[in-house]
Amino acid sequence: MTWMLLWPLGSVVSIVLLGYDVFLKSIERIIGRDFSNLWVAGKLVWAGTPGCAFDVNCFRLAMYRDLNLLAIQNYSYPPPALFIAAPFALMPYYIALAVWTFLGVLFFTWCARSFVPRGFPPLLAAFTPAATMNIWNGHYGFLLGGLWLLCFRNLERQPKRSGIFAGLLTLKPHLGIMIAATMARNWKALVAALLTTIVLVLLSAFAFGSEPWNGFLFGTTTEQQEILTRASPEFYFRMMPSAYVAFGKGIPGIIAQVISAAAATALLVRSRRWNAFSAATATFLIVPYVFNYDMTVACLGFAIALYTRWSSMRWFERATFIVAFVSPELTFYVPFVVPVALLSALHLQLRQVDAEDEVQAELAHSTNAPATSMT
Repeated sequence: MTWMLLWPLGSVVSIVLLGYDVFLKSIERIIGRDFSNLWVAGKLVWAGTPGCAFDVNCFRLAMYRDLNLLAIQNYSYPPPALFIAAPFALMPYYIALAVWTFLGVLFFTWCARSFVPRGFPPLLAAFTPAATMNIWNGHYGFLLGGLWLLCFRNLERQPKRSGIFAGLLTLKPHLGIMIAATMARNWKALVAALLTTIVLVLLSAFAFGSEPWNGFLFGTTTEQQEILTRASPEFYFRMMPSAYVAFGKGIPGIIAQVISAAAATALLVRSRRWNAFSAATATFLIVPYVFNYDMTVACLGFAIALYTRWSSMRWFERATFIVAFVSPELTFYVPFVVPVALLSALHLQLRQVDAEDEVQAELAHSTNAPATSMT
């Protein structure tokens, strides 16, 4: 049961941050920081001004009006995400946050059931370090993580359904690089993903007009680029596990990010196979604009590896997965450790997939081999 001690260890920072928001209230922050973006955007939908969500100044004025919140925040999701935001804006803020969190925990737990091994409580999937960060921040981590798992669960047997889930993941498109690479394996899944994306674009344009799309494409994307290159030590940088941020941004960060992405890509190309968990790990090595609360699937993969192979792991393998598991917390204190741990964990994950494939091939060969006659 030693591995279960990682859960209280991995929730310390999230609990401290939540307590900070609860007991040291400020006009510059609110409980469920990212959820406040979703809730205000939903309010703007019902007010008939959805385009305001994609105008930084207009959106921040709306946040002050609706939540008395003076924060340097912006709504960074594409217009189809407004379909999710609108229903929650019909409820008072804290009730909506509680419902959002409860439904997210249920959804991610349900999606994780078919991935966790026997004896592993599925509910623990919703309380990994990344998951508790997601709870503190009120982010989309449970929704996107659940869709990610559903996408991989259905890829082989129901590729069209897998493609639909992949299309829904465009709610946060920059995290979809490994989903796109995975969809390329199966043309049915790829077509379904593309069609789902097109339908979402058309439905959102019909429901909210063209203004939100103009704002997203020409305003939000520019704002996100500016956020990533700011020289000031913003708090959100401490929540980013990418090599670009971990090694100082600027030229050193760019070099580190290129090395990280190249190394992860080389491992993937050499293995030529990846699953839901190794694909999630690779995403945080390849993409520079990522956050620790996005790591719900990656953290679950590390937890499952520790659970299933704890006794057979060598000490450095165990240490690698432990550090990778708590990496959503380490971004605050020793960020340079995180990309190294994730790259090492990806190597071990892909090596395990290759080993399982070799075992399956040997079993298939022995089953199909002709019987040897005995004389």
